[in-house]
Amino acid sequence: MRISDYAHRMLTRWLGEMMAQSGKPQTFSDVIEALVSRSVLLPPELLDRVEEFIQINKQQGYLSKEEFIREVVNETLQKVSTRPTR
Repeated sequence: MRISDYAHRMLTRWLGEMMAQSGKPQTFSDVIEALVSRSVLLPPELLDRVEEFIQINKQQGYLSKEEFIREVVNETLQKVSTRPTR
């Protein structure tokens, strides 16, 4: 299968993250399986707004929409939950 250089870089990054989190060797197949089973589809308009926010607010330090979304979801869960989040 042929993939773009960008897709390869992203898969490699996620592979590194998964290995760091699990402490175990992982494969690209593991990454793809995790992406498919854990994916959340967001409307393109919402993703555009997130990317625009990141560009306008670079001083907040977000490097990617994934990083921003993870942080916002975690903060929201902390606000609405009586149980502590990880």
